[in-house]
Amino acid sequence: MNYYSVFDKNGRKIADCANIRDAIMLVEFDSTRTYRQIKYINPQTVNVPHIRLADDLQLSAQQILPQSNLQPLDLK
Repeated sequence: MNYYSVFDKNGRKIADCANIRDAIMLVEFDSTRTYRQIKYINPQTVNVPHIRLADDLQLSAQQILPQSNLQPLDLK
């Protein structure tokens, strides 16, 4: 899959376009702009096996902290 990035004269990206005609149209608005074709490569999905640890090696459940006795802050 490809897309097109449009840059201003300072090299800052101003737009991404799915269609080359849109990128060319944006460049025609200002002759100092340029566009580049970006080739997006879909990453390969990899299945990673897992092992189940014994219960004593697993993290223990998180304990909920006790309620605070502090009063809420009123900024009115």
